[in-house]
Amino acid sequence: MPRTSDPPTTRIAALERDAETLRRALLTTPVFALDDHGLHARFEDFGRTALALFRETARLAAAEEAIQRIEAAYHRVHEALQAVATLALSDMEPGFPAHGNGTAEPPPQDVRQSVIRRGTQFS
Repeated sequence: MPRTSDPPTTRIAALERDAETLRRALLTTPVFALDDHGLHARFEDFGRTALALFRETARLAAAEEAIQRIEAAYHRVHEALQAVATLALSDMEPGFPAHGNGTAEPPPQDVRQSVIRRGTQFS
C-alpha cells in the first residue's frame, strides 16, 4: 500500500497498481481459497487506502482527475469481487430454476474469465 508521506499522485499510482494486483489475485484464486491467500485483509486495506486518498484529494484544487483515477481503481477491484460472488452464488444454488418458465439454467460459466479478458489500461 502507498505510504502516506508520498504525494497524492504517487499514492494514486500505487493504488492503481495495487488494484490490478488485487483484481488479478481475486480472479485467479479458487473461490474456496480466497481467505487462505489473505485476500479479505488485502481488500480491506485497499478500501481504506482508496477512501483516505479520496478524502485527501477531494480537498485539492485539481481534484477531478485524481478522484476519477481512484474511482476507476476501486471499480476494477469491485468488478472482480462481483464476478467472484456471482460464481460462488451460482455454485450454491444448483437446480434452482433460473427462468420464470421453470427450466434450469445450464451449468454456469466461470464469469471471472470474461472479466480478465476485458482488462482496462490505466493512464
